[in-house]
Amino acid sequence: MVGDHTRLEFHNIETGIMTERRFLSSIPSSFIGHLQSLRFNGMLYIDLCKNGDIDYCELNARFGVRSIIADPVTFKSKSSYLSLATLQAYTSMHLFFQFKTTSPDGFILFNSGDGNDFIAVELVKGFIHYVFDLGNGPNLIKGKSERGLNDNQWHNVAITRDNSNTHSLKVDATATSQTINGAKNLDLKGDLFIAGLGPGMYGNLPKLVASREGFQGCLASVDLNGRLPDLLNDALFRSGQIERGCEGPSTTCQEDSCANMGICIQQWENYTCDCSMTSYTGMQCNDPGTTYIFGKGGGLIVFSWPANERPSTRTDRLTVGFSTSLKDGILVRIDSAPRLGDYLMLHIQQGKIGVTFNVGTEDISVLESSTPVNDGKYHVVRFTRNGGNATLQVDNWSINEHFPTGNSDIERYQTANKKIPFKYVRPVEEWLQDKGRQLTIFNTQATIAVGGSDRGRPFQGQLSGLYYNGLKVLKMAAEANPNIRINGSVRLVGDVPSVAGSARTTAMPPEMSTTFMETTTMMSTTTTRKHRSSSTVQKHTTDDIVSSAECSSDDEDLDDCDTNHPGGLAKSSNAARPLRTAFTWTWQLTYTVTLIILISSVVCS
Repeated sequence: MVGDHTRLEFHNIETGIMTERRFLSSIPSSFIGHLQSLRFNGMLYIDLCKNGDIDYCELNARFGVRSIIADPVTFKSKSSYLSLATLQAYTSMHLFFQFKTTSPDGFILFNSGDGNDFIAVELVKGFIHYVFDLGNGPNLIKGKSERGLNDNQWHNVAITRDNSNTHSLKVDATATSQTINGAKNLDLKGDLFIAGLGPGMYGNLPKLVASREGFQGCLASVDLNGRLPDLLNDALFRSGQIERGCEGPSTTCQEDSCANMGICIQQWENYTCDCSMTSYTGMQCNDPGTTYIFGKGGGLIVFSWPANERPSTRTDRLTVGFSTSLKDGILVRIDSAPRLGDYLMLHIQQGKIGVTFNVGTEDISVLESSTPVNDGKYHVVRFTRNGGNATLQVDNWSINEHFPTGNSDIERYQTANKKIPFKYVRPVEEWLQDKGRQLTIFNTQATIAVGGSDRGRPFQGQLSGLYYNGLKVLKMAAEANPNIRINGSVRLVGDVPSVAGSARTTAMPPEMSTTFMETTTMMSTTTTRKHRSSSTVQKHTTDDIVSSAECSSDDEDLDDCDTNHPGGLAKSSNAARPLRTAFTWTWQLTYTVTLIILISSVVCS
């Protein structure tokens, strides 16, 4: 009857599972997933249970902060994008989305408006940028995160603007806020572009917007001021490959993805290898880098920066592969402009390799003192500098490190700071800052000299894959870069004399392929010999003996021959022993042809 039962009594609230089954003919499956903000009659029961503010709470679920990934969509290329209806954010705004990518740069959303009004969210070098203009000029808020967000993990981004014109950007758990004076309304018009822009739009972007390509990766849980769009179904326009769901990269970095200590960089569809600090090239850092042979006469390759492009650096990265039997020589030296005195030199002294640099008032040296490197074998040396800190590593040996011992000027200043008159505090601080800058900056770099002959310490041997701060100097030399000059006894591996070179550089079958060290050793030991004696050919019946014992009187690319010296040419040939079988057919063919010609001459005479 009406009014007889108006009060509902309950004894317990169950979530995720039903224990009271007497009134049901069939039991529904238990819930699997996430529950958040459960509110009943104004009470947030999950929060009450978590905080212990309820008399009884039985729990076998787990509290956590793992985000729910809702309606993920994959933009498979940087040219993929879609557009939605205009973002309604005139007086206030709340945006939320999640993203996952391996690319450091790309547009996430953009909407232009009346006059100069616009809003843009982009990924720049792995960090979120929120750029906007309400009519007072463009503003930029950068998201704070410990490292780049292009790590193939899900990240949360929330952007808010309240009535007081305070803008807040929250990336995962870290928020940044900024209050803007002046105009408070954001008057947007036209389409809201997601993950990229239409044709021709990248050339007309407002100031402070950095992106020039689209976003490649996954977007999910998109909330546009309370509107939860279905990105695919609600799109006004779509371009490129866009798919529902987020499977991520099908090919991922593994320990052996890149050879020779190359660095694997995860991309969305696959991965790439950074070979810059390996001396090697190729997709997986397996191919030898550009290689030059420096002969006993001394050679030099010099790169000169144009006068208006000379860099000053706080950090430096240098790598080169080499093989030599020399006890002393300069491999690479970088010098600043005349009269500045800054320099960085990679050299071998008493068979040990090291780097000496000066970016201020004194020479600093980092040395690999444990093992000589003038053993004729191929080595790779890596050097890094950050201010006064430096590291040096040969092959996969232990890393040698150098750290400054302190700054006595600053320590004395901190001690005397309270006694310095106030009007002198700022000038003293500026002087110390400038002095500190001078001790960490490699100023106005002018030249990179390879080979050491200009310093009276010529290097003799092979140099390969030289890399310095983004410049591949040997590769540039091989490509006849106009800023490079080459002097003296220097030869690019592969540029052999035409008479014998055509026969000896013929493409080999796969089973005859050689390693980098073997190939370059072959190039240096099979150069044409103008004064080869006929008795030598007749006496030795295998190329094994010829390769290891023959002396050359006219080839400047080879060291003085000493077949009994353990570090001479014989050692280099022994290091290349695996290639002899591969090249036996070449020598045998030459030897056979020589005998046929000799026999024919005898018969005819």
